[in-house]
Amino acid sequence: MKLALLRRRKLPFLFLLGVGLPSLALSYLAFRGIRNELAALEQRRLGEHRALAQLIGDTIEAHLERTEDAYARAVSDVENPLDNALVASLDSLAARQPLVEAVFYLEYPETIRLPAAHLLFHADGHLGSSPARAWPARAAEYLRTGQQREFQENRYRAAATSYQRAYAALADSVLKGEALVAVARAQRKAGRLQEALVSCETLLRDYSGVRTSAGVPLGPMARLEHSSLSLAAADSPGALSGYVDLYERLLHGAGELERAQYDFFAGQAGQAIDELVPLLPTDSAAALVATIAALRVEEVEARARAERLLLFQATTGEELRARIRRYGDGQPGFGRRFALESGGQTYFVSLLDRYGGDGGRWGLLLDAGYLGDVFLRRTLEGQIDSTTTDWVVRGRDGRTVLARDDPPAGSPSLNATFAGNFPPWLIEFYQRPQNPYRRLLASSQSIYFYMFLLIASILIFGLALTVRAVTHELELARLKSDFVSTVSHEFKSPLTSIRQLAEMLQEGRVPSEERRQRYYDVLVEQSSRLSSLVTNILDLARIEEGRKEFRFETVDVGELVRELATTTQHRVGHEGFVVEAHVEEGLPAVRADQDAIVQAVSNLVDNAIQYSGDARRINLHANAGDGQVTIAVQDFGVGIPDDEVERVFERFYRGGDELTRKVKGSGLGLTLVKQIVEAHGGTVDVESEPGEGSKFSITLPVMTEQSDAEDSDP
Repeated sequence: MKLALLRRRKLPFLFLLGVGLPSLALSYLAFRGIRNELAALEQRRLGEHRALAQLIGDTIEAHLERTEDAYARAVSDVENPLDNALVASLDSLAARQPLVEAVFYLEYPETIRLPAAHLLFHADGHLGSSPARAWPARAAEYLRTGQQREFQENRYRAAATSYQRAYAALADSVLKGEALVAVARAQRKAGRLQEALVSCETLLRDYSGVRTSAGVPLGPMARLEHSSLSLAAADSPGALSGYVDLYERLLHGAGELERAQYDFFAGQAGQAIDELVPLLPTDSAAALVATIAALRVEEVEARARAERLLLFQATTGEELRARIRRYGDGQPGFGRRFALESGGQTYFVSLLDRYGGDGGRWGLLLDAGYLGDVFLRRTLEGQIDSTTTDWVVRGRDGRTVLARDDPPAGSPSLNATFAGNFPPWLIEFYQRPQNPYRRLLASSQSIYFYMFLLIASILIFGLALTVRAVTHELELARLKSDFVSTVSHEFKSPLTSIRQLAEMLQEGRVPSEERRQRYYDVLVEQSSRLSSLVTNILDLARIEEGRKEFRFETVDVGELVRELATTTQHRVGHEGFVVEAHVEEGLPAVRADQDAIVQAVSNLVDNAIQYSGDARRINLHANAGDGQVTIAVQDFGVGIPDDEVERVFERFYRGGDELTRKVKGSGLGLTLVKQIVEAHGGTVDVESEPGEGSKFSITLPVMTEQSDAEDSDP
């Protein structure tokens, strides 16, 4: 046995020596081939990234040049940068060229104009005031009278009448507008709200585009006053509608305003809207609230744009002039495109090769947001395969300008700049870690990878097969060793008892007939035990080798169970066991080898006796159903754990519980039961609960007419 175990333990060593080492050597060569191929893939990928960077740079450069050429043609030979025809042309071009944030004109020496900028407001003092206009004598007299009655005498109706006479005596639109403002003011003070509303409507209809001598636009003033009068007249919905209309018109440029003027009118309208919206019915407020919210978002964006462009206009003229002197008329793109920092803002500037009549210079402010978020992103996503390559665009300060939704980790494979360092960004290319292997599978050198997989698979499969075989052999050897030891013990115990009792009987040392009879019974019992053990071993060997021959005949199962219960009761009754038979009336016969079935049921009964523990009761059941007859042996002893139920029919297997291991046995009884029952076309099942006992059931098919005819054949 030790020699066999030693030989089996050499199998893994021989496997490693004959298969493992050559496989490892071949695997190493295949792995080296894979590494070389991956290195080549890295180099090819780096070349692809360089080509992509060049393609993206050329695409950006071409788009910038097309945009610059389009605007250069639009401003060609234009003497006046504020010409209305030029503004209209630039507006049309801006609708087709979203890359341009604004067009500017640098006048000599450092003044910047922003034609077609359409700002939310202008810098304070930009629009200025017009010269004072002379009032005709008659109108001036009416005006003085009205002012005296309004401000000194508090006679508001009379003051309104005087202002109306002055208005009628005037021909100048600016003076008529100022007079009509005074009329509306006096009418409101006099409590004549409807007349004041009519005066405001006249202002809106006839003088909305007029500015007073002080530079105040009459349109926003009249709309603000009209809404205030509607509110005073208890027309809250009308007042709110007027304030919202004024707010929207201010956003959409219904008259040029300076910053302070815009802030005043927008502030008044916004404050009134905030006060009136909560007073609206809930069911009618939702749409209006959404509109107001959208307008305020639009105002934030428009204000930011205006502040940004006004800052550029006010602070960058000197720097622009210095750039022009430094680079002159160099090559296209070189030195003429640059990023300019001022007041915390970054401006992308492109100077056009177009001069004005006074030596001024045209230029473009490029929209960095559109250039990056729209055009560059679209170009990158259109040219780069996202399954193989990641990218990030960063500024010179390392700040992320543009990235995918899932920015990559690790180090970039390539950093690329744009032609002329404009835009002043870096494109970082990253290789996805898993992509080289995916590319390897489709490459011409993929044979290395497949070879490696094949060798590894053979190695793993062979190792697993060898380990399993060795483990199985070792387990089988252990089981056989345990079997030999157990069977030897099983033989030794009854033989010792038989020898001792026989010697006592032979020497006449038994004093009474009653005791002699008991010894004879023990001798018969121990002999039967030996015979049963030998029979089990021999029958199992014959069945597994296919040499066992069964003599099928008609068997009365009920009678068989009753006789077996009686025999067992007689055999173990003196130990306190109670063996009962529960046989269903009218059981059909089965076609079976009666001796084999008796042997199988007897093994189950012996098994039940051994594992009954303190519960000295055994039940034998016999019943029929669904064309089958079932013989069940039930005990109420130690039971079987759930994880061992499926293994109790294996050869040599005995439960792992310490209590069950103390019970004598070879581990072949249940295996023989299963073999016998299956040879009869039946099944054997077990139901068990630990601590409550077990129930083994043998199910045999009922004898049919065909099997009856076979029994009757000579």
